[in-house]
Amino acid sequence: MNNTFKIFKYQVYDFTKAVIIFYSIVISISLAITAFVSKGLVNVSFGGMEMVTAIFLFIAGLNCFKSNFKFMLANNVSRRNFYFGNIIALVSISAFMALLDSILNIILDFNIPYEGVVMQLYGSNSFFAGLLWCFGLYTLFLCLGWFITMLYYSCNKLMKTVISIVPVLLIALFQYIDWISRGLVNRAIVGFLDKAMGFAYNNNVYVGALSLFIGAAAIALICFLPLHNAIAKD
Repeated sequence: MNNTFKIFKYQVYDFTKAVIIFYSIVISISLAITAFVSKGLVNVSFGGMEMVTAIFLFIAGLNCFKSNFKFMLANNVSRRNFYFGNIIALVSISAFMALLDSILNIILDFNIPYEGVVMQLYGSNSFFAGLLWCFGLYTLFLCLGWFITMLYYSCNKLMKTVISIVPVLLIALFQYIDWISRGLVNRAIVGFLDKAMGFAYNNNVYVGALSLFIGAAAIALICFLPLHNAIAKD
């Protein structure tokens, strides 16, 4: 448990500088837009900042494994403790940034024409619903980035090439099957996503949040597979 907590602190500390820089940029841009709008210099609507955060966390997830993993091996920390310490850290970071974004959304909404992603997608202005949905989205993107970087790290050059090519082949295969089925596959996927994200249930944001958490949990579980046999390498 002690090693798990050490990994948690190390990972959070590793994220701190990047998060500070990210929010410095976001807040600076928000203040600039607010100033221009309040002075009547521009007349714009602003929104969807949460997707910028999600992309930032995905990229951060892609860059948070290699050095931390070597640190773990150098300090005789087990892969199990490393895994749980990182998962706790990633979830905590996602929750913290979801809270910050939800508060920032309220502040922006008071000063400029602003709509968050949840308002745009679901028509919901609930603080708690927005916080929960963003928490699920951020956890999903962060875990996905972490899994991808571990998967590439664990593979040799041949397997890295295969993994890079497979998504392209799958997309081409999907398009072909969808074409011969006259759009049946596409309609099935859209229908599934419509229900999974809660749009089919009167735009229920909580259903969407639940699906995001389930997706994040599934990715977090399979993250242990590439980690289990990973070794230190350049």
